[in-house]
Amino acid sequence: MDDQLSKLKIALQFIDDKYDDQLKLYLSDATDFLKLRLSLADSNSLPKAMEAIVRGAAVKRFNRFKNEGMSQYSQDGESITFSSNDFDEWADEISQWKQDHNGINQGMWVNPYEIRH
Repeated sequence: MDDQLSKLKIALQFIDDKYDDQLKLYLSDATDFLKLRLSLADSNSLPKAMEAIVRGAAVKRFNRFKNEGMSQYSQDGESITFSSNDFDEWADEISQWKQDHNGINQGMWVNPYEIRH
């Protein structure tokens, strides 16, 4: 998690530890939610290939800080629309990973001499 936190702080251009606890929470939550989407058991670790998605979702969550629950925010002519799902942007990548790891079309060798009746 420390490596993820370091990378997230670089992405957000933070040089101090003021928001570390909050960022760790966002990383942890994003990891848990992504594991649900990938149908991974709690004991399974998140695949390394998915770490960038976790960081991206954590950035989105941080950028919504103090605007949680809003779908839009406007002030002084500036308008921001928040996605209802932090992972929509990576739906194709998540779908591809699930397809590649669903166990279908994976062969298995069976020794016919070991089969007992």
